[in-house]
Amino acid sequence: MSNPVMAALAVLALATATVFVGLLWLTRGQRRPTAQPRWLAWAGGIGLIAVWGFLVPVNVWSHLTGDQDAWIFGAETFDGGIVENLTVLFYGLAIVVCGWMFARASRLYGAASAGLWRVLVVVMIVCFAAMIGEEMSWGQHLFGFQTPADLAAVNLQGESNLHNLVSPRLYDLIYQGLGFALILLPPAAWFALRGPSLPSPVLFLQDLYTNPWVYSLLASAGVLLQHEVFEELAEMVLAFAILYALTTLAGRAGRGPVPTSS
Repeated sequence: MSNPVMAALAVLALATATVFVGLLWLTRGQRRPTAQPRWLAWAGGIGLIAVWGFLVPVNVWSHLTGDQDAWIFGAETFDGGIVENLTVLFYGLAIVVCGWMFARASRLYGAASAGLWRVLVVVMIVCFAAMIGEEMSWGQHLFGFQTPADLAAVNLQGESNLHNLVSPRLYDLIYQGLGFALILLPPAAWFALRGPSLPSPVLFLQDLYTNPWVYSLLASAGVLLQHEVFEELAEMVLAFAILYALTTLAGRAGRGPVPTSS
């Protein structure tokens, strides 16, 4: 926690997220009703409690005591730990949910936007598969193949992944920018963009904000992405938030088409 810039960004992100979560509850009477199964609401609530009531404090304690809990959060020199394995699991499940949405794209935001959403779903599947590959060192942990000598020589983990080949400072900037995007874009779409025929991606951003569990999880990931101490935990929370958001969207496909523009 010794990096003052990252600490300041984390505090700023937390304050910003708190404001928008508060506004979300204050304006709940103006929101479109969000129908979702009770079990999904419970999953979101339990997830938030687990993150902020258990995992964040344990992560801070682990860092202050010399990273003694690598079996939970992994370490810079190896891919592994409960958190990283859960990240892989959540992205794997997200791919399954994407397959469901691809087959029922016309029921997400109407038939007019089906083609766009099929493209978006394919892009998401490719991104999630790439994230799984990075977390599992491109399947090396599963299949046990040897790292090419040239890659092992420049990779901190001696494994077949790419995230150790890029400057950590560049990753910090990417993560921080992504974190603030997660916090700011959904409420910006809700408060600033109104109209009778908004594009479906804008409607999706609005839906992310108007569902309190979805937005709280996304904002939590956005806060944790600000500091390198929470890097592995932030990746897991982001994966869970994505899975949760896509599951709520898939529920729309199960209820039937929603007429709107593309």
